[in-house]
Amino acid sequence: MVRNEARLVVWICIISAGGNAQRLKSDAFLAAIEAIKHSVGSMDCLAVNGTEAKLLKRIATAFLVSDSGDFLTAAHVLEDMRHGDDSCPTPAITLAMGDWRPEAATEKMLWFPFETANCKIQGNLDIAACKPSGSLQARIRKSIKVTPVQFEWNTQADGAQLAFTGFPLEARDPMTFRAYVAAYRILTAGEPTTELILDHASLPGFSGSPVYTADGKVVAILTKDGKPEAPGISIARPISAIRDMITTSSAK
Repeated sequence: MVRNEARLVVWICIISAGGNAQRLKSDAFLAAIEAIKHSVGSMDCLAVNGTEAKLLKRIATAFLVSDSGDFLTAAHVLEDMRHGDDSCPTPAITLAMGDWRPEAATEKMLWFPFETANCKIQGNLDIAACKPSGSLQARIRKSIKVTPVQFEWNTQADGAQLAFTGFPLEARDPMTFRAYVAAYRILTAGEPTTELILDHASLPGFSGSPVYTADGKVVAILTKDGKPEAPGISIARPISAIRDMITTSSAK
């Protein structure tokens, strides 16, 4: 009897493991998450000495929108770089040179400085569009495989599942959270703007992260969390609201 029970337990474990493997295989988001990791970079403050750079602080997240390295982030991230509590001598976006290797002690990454003063900013939307400085645009194409995101301009239905990927808590490797569309909110103080409300809390550093669908299309950019009134939500700006900030080469 004990032997039969043990055999039954083994079969249950096998069936359960097979079911889990099948669910993972059929999870449409997994491929999109791996792809988007090649489109995101961390917004860093560096101390540069010649060709050497020392990371002082990892501020937030950005994502690539063109083959030449143009990227989007939240406008308040630039404000933190300019006037934060700590000095930020060289603002930069840092990108992975190849595949992410979370099990490795170090990652192969390259940093690309940019001038915050040259970024195009829409303050009421809390969005900034920037590009690497000068000749480094050629270097970015030679050194890494630039993977600009693709966009979905249509509004996502309430209850639709989305994901966002970024560098919270000064993480070395990107993190991904999933959330559902809770609602859209129209703000009428000043020029009317639209916010996308997600039913999952974000963490410091997620600002500027792309919010995307299961097929990897970006629909919004994360701008803030719900604190202090609603700490369990995150707030994003629909990408359709900033279409004019995105270069023609990046819109697909």
